[in-house]
Amino acid sequence: MKRFKYKPAKFVFAFACAVLLLSVGLFGQVKTPTHAKVSYGAEDRQWLNLYLPSGNEPTPVFLYAHHNGSTADDVQSNWADSTVAAGIAIVSWESIAKVKGMADFQTCAADAKVMFAWVKENAATYNIDAEKIFIGGQSRGSFVSWELAHSLDPSIVGIYMGQALPGESFNERLLEPITKKAPPIFLAYRKEPGVVGDIHDPAHGLRVVERYKELGLGDSAELVHSLSETKNSQVMQFVPKFVRSVVKFSGN
Repeated sequence: MKRFKYKPAKFVFAFACAVLLLSVGLFGQVKTPTHAKVSYGAEDRQWLNLYLPSGNEPTPVFLYAHHNGSTADDVQSNWADSTVAAGIAIVSWESIAKVKGMADFQTCAADAKVMFAWVKENAATYNIDAEKIFIGGQSRGSFVSWELAHSLDPSIVGIYMGQALPGESFNERLLEPITKKAPPIFLAYRKEPGVVGDIHDPAHGLRVVERYKELGLGDSAELVHSLSETKNSQVMQFVPKFVRSVVKFSGN
């Protein structure tokens, strides 16, 4: 595993089409939700699962968007168990499960905002701290969450993306919403920068980290890659550590 951290390492998208046509098979054991198939909007596609820690204290929440070829039910125990055990709630939300083009993408990005509003409105019901929200996703999930993640809502305190911003090339317009007020970001990848035969190129994430550095936010951006060379290639495994590094809460 290699790390890059700049401490010592109108929105959007000219769609990276090759990206979102990719299907990734499910693997591992999925975690059972605390509350399943909860509607966050009027449409059938607008549902979410909640995975909640025990206890009554308000908890930070990680809003997770899945990869293409998956669904919001696919929350793997090999990262979710440790996240919930650390006192962090997970909301895994659904929209159009397999994005096939710009219209699908726009629908998902719009649904992300509806879901976000629902979480804030219902936070007290589920002991969620509405001022400690982390936006995240994997592959497809990074694209459909990107606009929300950079909306500068003060309750969004961190961004965590796995296999982020995939495609055959990087679109520089993705950097436009990153400002001096951008929240801390953590990016994780399985392969090495410049990888051949895999559209999830860490080089794309490195452009994001470089943008943070240019804005004087180098300490707030971290990227790890080459996880497939380690014993644990799960790109969501660092969620608890990242959340703890950003906010203080009872699970610390």
